[in-house]
Amino acid sequence: MVLTGLEALDNSDTADALKKLAGLRSWIDAIEARIVAALADRTRDEVLHRFPSGNRAEDMAQSVAASEVAFTLNIPERTAHRLVEESVQLTAKHSATLEALEAGSISRRHAILIADESLGMPPNAVPLFERALLDQAQGMTVAKLARRARRLREEHHPQTLRFRKVKAEAERHVELQPDDDGMAWLHVYLPAEQACGIYQRLTSTARKVKTPDEPRTLTQLRADVFVDLLTHDCTTNEHSAWRGITAHVNVTVPVLALLDVLGEDTGVPEDDSAGVHETPGGRAGGNMDPHGLNQFAELEGYGPIDTATAARLAAHAPSFTRILTHPVTGSVLDVGRETYRPPKHLQDWVRARDRTCRHPGCNRAAVACEIDHTVPWARGGTTSHFNLACLCPKHHLYKSEGVFRYRQPEPGKIVVRSRAGTERTSTPDPPFGSAMEGEAVSS
Repeated sequence: MVLTGLEALDNSDTADALKKLAGLRSWIDAIEARIVAALADRTRDEVLHRFPSGNRAEDMAQSVAASEVAFTLNIPERTAHRLVEESVQLTAKHSATLEALEAGSISRRHAILIADESLGMPPNAVPLFERALLDQAQGMTVAKLARRARRLREEHHPQTLRFRKVKAEAERHVELQPDDDGMAWLHVYLPAEQACGIYQRLTSTARKVKTPDEPRTLTQLRADVFVDLLTHDCTTNEHSAWRGITAHVNVTVPVLALLDVLGEDTGVPEDDSAGVHETPGGRAGGNMDPHGLNQFAELEGYGPIDTATAARLAAHAPSFTRILTHPVTGSVLDVGRETYRPPKHLQDWVRARDRTCRHPGCNRAAVACEIDHTVPWARGGTTSHFNLACLCPKHHLYKSEGVFRYRQPEPGKIVVRSRAGTERTSTPDPPFGSAMEGEAVSS
C-alpha cells in the first residue's frame, strides 16, 4: 500500500497518525503474544504426552515451541526463545499488562519491562507491583520506568535484598555476542559492587594513561586497559602468543590469502582507505588479493575476520590441519557402510563445510555439534559427506524424535520440514575466495 497526501498533513495530523500507528503496533504485539503462547501450550501438551513430566520435559516443550516459531518466522532460535518466554510470561502471569498493551496504552517494551522486573517476586506480591508500574507507565519512557521499577520492586518485595543477591550471584556468567566489522561485545553478569569496582578501576587507569600527547579517547583507553589486563601474561614468551592470545579455537583462512600475508608487515594502515582500493603497481591493499578479490578468514564462534589478524593467530597456533574444500585424491569423504563413525578427516571436512548447526536459525558452532547421518545408519544410510551434516545436540534429538524431518537431496543442501508442514532449505556458507583450492584451519 502506498500512502498519498502525506505532504498535506499538518503537525497535529502527523502526531495523531503516529499515535494511532503506535497503538496499532501495540495491539499487533499483544495478539502475537497470545498466538505464540497458544502454540507453546499446544506444544507442551504434545511433548508431555510423549515424555514423562518434570522440569526436563517442561524445558523441552518450550524449546520445541521456540524452534517451531523460529522456523516459521525465519528468525534466530535465540530470538524465538525470547519471544516464547515473553509471550508465555505475559499471558500466564500478567494479564493486566497484556490488556494494557492490547489497548495501546503501553508499548511492547513497557510490557516486557514490567514482566521482567516481576521475575523472582513471590506470586502474591506481583499484582500490586504490576499495578503500581502500570499506573506510572503511561507517558513515561522505558528508561525512566526501569529506574522507577527498581525502586518499586524493593518496596513491594517481601524478601530482603541481601537474601535475593545470594541467589542471583549464583547466576553470574560471561557472554560473547558477535558484532559487525570484526568486533564483538563481551557481557559480564556480576554483583553490582564488583562490576562498578571494575569499571572504576578501568576508568582510573585510563585517566592515568591519558597524557596530553595521547591521541586515544578515554573510552578507547578504558577498553585497551581492559584488554591488556586480561590478555597480558608476564610468564608467556612474547613469541609464543599474539598479544597474550593463543589460538585454541579454529581459525579458517584461505590458504592463498594466508601465504600472501604471512611475513608481511600487518600493522594498522595509516590511511583508513587502505583495503578498499588497489595500490599502485596492481598490488591490492588490506584484504584485497592481487586479483581484486576481497579475502577474509573466519574465527570459529564469531565469523569473518581480516586475514592479517588470522595470520597472526595462525602463526602461533599449536597445530595446523589442511582441509580441502573439494573432493580430491587423498581426502577421505566416503567410507560407505564400512563404519558408522566417520573418520577424523571426514568429520573435519563436514565441520569445515557446515560451519554451524544446519538447522535453520541455529548458529551453534560446528565444533560444538554432532556429525549426524541424514539417512540413519540403521536404515541403510552411508557414512559419506553427502549423508552427513552438523546438528547441535538439541536439534539432533529433535530429529531422532521426529519433531523435525531432514533430507539431503544433494551434498550439503539440507531440507527441513516442521510438524506444521513448513519446509525450509539450509545451505552452507560458500568457502572464502573463489580462487581458493583449500583452507588452513588452525586450532
